[in-house]
Amino acid sequence: MKRYLNSVKKSLRQTGFSKLLKPFVSKVIRTGFFLALLVQVSGFNSIAGNALEIPISDRIKIKNVKLDGELIAKNVLHVKCNLPDNIRKTEYNWYSATTPAGEWSRIQGVRTDKIILLTSYVNKYLKCEITCLTNGTDEKITASVISSKPVEYKENPNADWFLDAGFGIMAHFLKEVFTPDGGAKEWNDAVNNFDVKKFARQANEAGAGFVMFTLGQNSGYYCSPNSAFDHAVGVKPGELCSKRDLPMDLMKELKRYNIPLILYLPSNPPVGNKLVSEKFIYPFKKDSATSQFNQLILEDMISEWSLRYGKGVKGWWFDGLYTWNNIRSTRMDMSFDHNISTHTLAAKAGNKNSIVTYNSGFGKISANTPYCDYSSGEKMTIDEFPSSRWVEDGVQWFLFTYLGEKWGGKGLQFETEKLTDMAKSIVKNGGVLCLEVVPEPTGEILPQHLKQISAVGRKLGKVK
Repeated sequence: MKRYLNSVKKSLRQTGFSKLLKPFVSKVIRTGFFLALLVQVSGFNSIAGNALEIPISDRIKIKNVKLDGELIAKNVLHVKCNLPDNIRKTEYNWYSATTPAGEWSRIQGVRTDKIILLTSYVNKYLKCEITCLTNGTDEKITASVISSKPVEYKENPNADWFLDAGFGIMAHFLKEVFTPDGGAKEWNDAVNNFDVKKFARQANEAGAGFVMFTLGQNSGYYCSPNSAFDHAVGVKPGELCSKRDLPMDLMKELKRYNIPLILYLPSNPPVGNKLVSEKFIYPFKKDSATSQFNQLILEDMISEWSLRYGKGVKGWWFDGLYTWNNIRSTRMDMSFDHNISTHTLAAKAGNKNSIVTYNSGFGKISANTPYCDYSSGEKMTIDEFPSSRWVEDGVQWFLFTYLGEKWGGKGLQFETEKLTDMAKSIVKNGGVLCLEVVPEPTGEILPQHLKQISAVGRKLGKVK
């Protein structure tokens, strides 16, 4: 500021006004009101000219820029700052380098104030550059921050609880199963009739270390309210999303037994509801790649649920990120604003330490994306066993199959003794096993399924 005021004094001397204002100038300069005085005195607007034009970047700044979060692979790192008023656009760009003074490489596709620390960032420093555009101008205001140390690899601390759990159960609570011919009333009745106390008590008695539960699948009906979905489809609360928040009630009941909850959701919009397909502009009855339009809706839905459930939900299992119809390749295209990173951040919005996976379908156990914390592990039976805990760096080995003769089957595909031996082998070698059970409409697990999972629990020492 001082150099601008000196320029103004020089202008005053050149124009002959210095004698007139001499008694006031020094005092006004000291008190900082000189600019206001010139504006109020007739004819003085042109005196200062460019001498009074202070660059916006000197007057408006991004302040208190810092990075929040542990610099450990698989964690979420958040850049925080105080943004100025009167800005119309904020952009975030992330870079990596081997040294703080090294050559910075742009991390493609990450344009948010949060970044998930992939294992490919290990031993690298990170930099976030924040850029704002001011209202009414094209002038940019920038600030940046560099990590204090490189990203470290410590396996995946977020998945340690999963390893300790060892085995858990999953239930498909879907409209097409419990009320295939009904509408909103029948769906709400089915959701209201599910007794979470009975289900949670049986899960605990069987020694389940976690429960996976569906929010919804292909019908367009969900067992939990979601305003983002209602708004996108143009329906009232309770018409497609139930009025009761069943996962919330289940989460609270499971908490009594210290049993974590994982939520199941397709990676894509529901394909079995014509109205939803029309509103999402998504192919009806055909698994397809998402567009930027419907991908944003999905992320808003997921973020709403994640923020509501918070730390009560410790994991997400996203179905349907298949290789066909460009589904996976489109989500992995980091030239898009909405991609695999933004999808995963939406899931972690309420609990940054939650674990996430994306299912590629039946096949050999592997990691489908760099953003997976555990393998999706979908299998028709148990035909694979871990050689170690990790499928790859930071990705927990996990197998997921059904107790019945098929998904949702009420029979039994395993002999109990063989099942318990296989479960013990998986857990002993650092793997995690999930078995689908079928519940009655009232929440009780089918007796034959309860008997088998209880046998698994006893074999693993989870129950006496």
